[in-house]
Formats: sequence, C-alpha cells, structure tokens
Amino acid sequence: MPVVYLIGDPVAHSLSPAMQDAAFSAMGLPHRYELLRVGEHDLGSAAQRIRGVDVLGANVTIPHKEKIGRYLDAVEETAQRIGAVNTLYKRAGALRGDNTDAGGFADALAERDVDVRGMRVLLLGAGGAAKACGDQLIEGGARVVSIANRGRQRAEALAEALRTSRGGDVRELGVLAWPPPALGAFDVVVNATSLGLHGEDALEGIDLPQQLSVVDVVATANETPLIGRAKASGCIAVDGLLMLLHQGARAFRLWTGLDAPLAAMRAALPRPV
Repeated sequence: MPVVYLIGDPVAHSLSPAMQDAAFSAMGLPHRYELLRVGEHDLGSAAQRIRGVDVLGANVTIPHKEKIGRYLDAVEETAQRIGAVNTLYKRAGALRGDNTDAGGFADALAERDVDVRGMRVLLLGAGGAAKACGDQLIEGGARVVSIANRGRQRAEALAEALRTSRGGDVRELGVLAWPPPALGAFDVVVNATSLGLHGEDALEGIDLPQQLSVVDVVATANETPLIGRAKASGCIAVDGLLMLLHQGARAFRLWTGLDAPLAAMRAALPRPV
C-alpha cells in the first residue's frame, strides 16, 4: 500500500490526511496519507525515506519548503523561481520537487472571483507560502505588491527575489513596516504568515474596509479570526481551506497522474467553503 507523507514540524494540525485519503478512496486507489514530523537535522534522511519503493511522494510544510530542494534529483521551474518546494513526486526513478501552493493560491482566488490584475496588494509574510503567493500576484498582474513581515530583513529579501525572478512584471514592489498601516490604500490583503494557526488575528486592531478582498492561506478546522472579521465587514473573503483544497488537488495529479476528485476532497474538509 503506497504511502504519501506530509513532512514538516509541526504536522499534527494538518487537515490534509482526511482530504487526500478521501481522494484516494474516491478513485479506488490503495494509497494512504500519513504525517511525518521531521526536524531540520533529519530532512536528508526523510528525503531518503521518500525514495523508498513503498512511498508515492510527499507534501512539505513549514519549516522545510525552502530547504528540501537540496535533497532532490530535480526541482521544477516554478519551484525554482519561487524558491520553495511543497510537493515531492517520482518520475522515471527520480525524486522531483514542485510548488503546488502557487497554482492552488491562484485557483482559490479564481473560485472567489478575485482578480488581482491592476490591484494594489498587501502581502503579509516572507516565508515559503508568501513566496508562492507573491509569485502568483505578479503573474496575475497586480499593479502594486507591498510586503510586510515581522522580520523586515526577510521581507526585503523576498522583495529582491521577486524583482530578480520577475523583472519588470510588477509596477511597484516594496516593503512596509510591521504591523502594517491602515488598509485603505489596498484592494487586496493576503495573510501568508502562520498567524491564525493558533487563533491569532493576523491584522488585530486594524480595520478591514468593505471594499477589501481578504485572503488567508492559513487552513484551520475553525475559521480564522481574520476571515471571520472579513465576512463581518462585508469583504470578499478567501478562506485558507480553499488554497489547501486546490494545492492538494494539484499534488494529487502529480502523485497519481489522475485528475483529482475535487468534490470528494471538498466534502472531507472540516467545514464548508
């Protein structure tokens, strides 16, 4: 029975096992999805474990998305450009890495009819998820992308990486102080930090104007405070479960070569989205 792992630290909170096991079951596949907590010093041995004949592939979560690539045979162009890998799969005996967060983020925005073309976007965070979101914001034609992170140095590094990888594809790309300012100057805000994973509000104390589209990539069993406030304020709200769903569907296709049973995966989520 081939296994797919989620490697990271922590992993116990993940909603992916129920979603992916539902997908395997719906397609009549004898696979299972398991959690594998991996510390930083064990990342190489975890990659070696995934090379085993009884392993189909893996998802990668924090804090390993930016480091796992060094243990792989090949990294796809999208993941190279972003600088983060979240999905491992096998082709012709090689262990390869890709980034399905980027496409999953774009799919989630499309499902909620959020078009960033020409928009002014505030991106919170500077880790692997923020890199994927930033890449897709530029791909989608955002006019302004402003990055705010609790560590300014990482925000500046992400801005520089996006400038290098995307050249002139964005008209204005900069860094703001943390906490971010009032949001009246923005059309879209994206929380790509881990704030919300334990019930925090990523924008606590900051009003959410009604015209704002609020995107939270944090996928939790209960709605995050940020998404709850966004709905209460009349904003368009894109729940982190949607990105989880769509990136998971893209990963499923990489592992199996089959189109993912999206309805079965959606039904396995802990609440409707």
